[in-house]
Amino acid sequence: MSFNLYAIGVGGAGCNMITRLTLRKGTDNSIKTIALNTDARHLQMVKADKKVLLKTGSLYGHGAGGKAEVGEMAMQQSIDRVMPNIQDPHIVFIAAGMGGGTGTGGAPVLAKYIKSQYPDAIVIGVVTYPFQIERSRLKVARKGIYKMLEHVDTLILIDNNKLLEYNPNLPLNEAFALADDVMIRAIKGIADTLSRSSLINIDYADLKALMSKGGLAMISLGEGHGPERVYKAIETTLNHPLVEVDYEGAKGALVHLESDDSLTVDEAMKIAGELTKGISEEGEVKLGLRINPEMHERINVTLITVGVKSPQLLGHETLEQHLREIGDKDMLDMLESV
Repeated sequence: MSFNLYAIGVGGAGCNMITRLTLRKGTDNSIKTIALNTDARHLQMVKADKKVLLKTGSLYGHGAGGKAEVGEMAMQQSIDRVMPNIQDPHIVFIAAGMGGGTGTGGAPVLAKYIKSQYPDAIVIGVVTYPFQIERSRLKVARKGIYKMLEHVDTLILIDNNKLLEYNPNLPLNEAFALADDVMIRAIKGIADTLSRSSLINIDYADLKALMSKGGLAMISLGEGHGPERVYKAIETTLNHPLVEVDYEGAKGALVHLESDDSLTVDEAMKIAGELTKGISEEGEVKLGLRINPEMHERINVTLITVGVKSPQLLGHETLEQHLREIGDKDMLDMLESV
């Protein structure tokens, strides 16, 4: 079965992710890339299969000025030109930076429209969280993230602050490329898991059942080789430098292993057990296994875990819960009036 898989960038940061993905995929047409922005000059530089300039009233083509409400309006006004580029999707990744205008305001609107028109599609948000020094953008980012959570099946959150912890001397372009690699690895992992036959198969229905549990997700790839390949596979899968999550009490997970026929039952169970030990008692774990003679005693791991917690979101799953926690009565009143 072939799958219609789309990766859509909204705003500057989201479009930058799409550019790197488009360059990485080359002539691979299994992933269709779309770039959406209110900034005409930036959009000209972007690499994507399709590009759409979003309207912003009298400032058409000049960006959203960092205002999320302008980004929201722009997506609403342009949605009739955006949606024809998305045909019968099975999986849609929506990439955006949170805290600014176009991505923060426009990405949740796009997710809402896609889910309303294609309710059976899996919609996965991939968003970045601003640097702590950006002050006011943090509050705007949280609101955007909670709005995304209302309309996507699940959300992957990338924290820009982790770039400083990982390698503060890394050139800026390489640092953001590292952040974008989270989305690229997630798309590749899901596409490979669904499109290639396995000894123990994970199919589209399995993925949809997991993603429908909602909340924050962690999608990670790991690899192990040599005498300690099991330990290395577990370690590299769980410890991504840019994603800080708490797996305890997670709602469910898919674990897909790829290795040659040297992989033992004990090794497979150890890896799956360690990667899913934080799953709640009610959570579901699905294991997939592909035998590939070309692996030469290596083990590749794809882990998809949903219902994880993030320190940036204080463990809340809705905007209303967050606003009540911080006592933002004005925003609560506004939310209730909508």
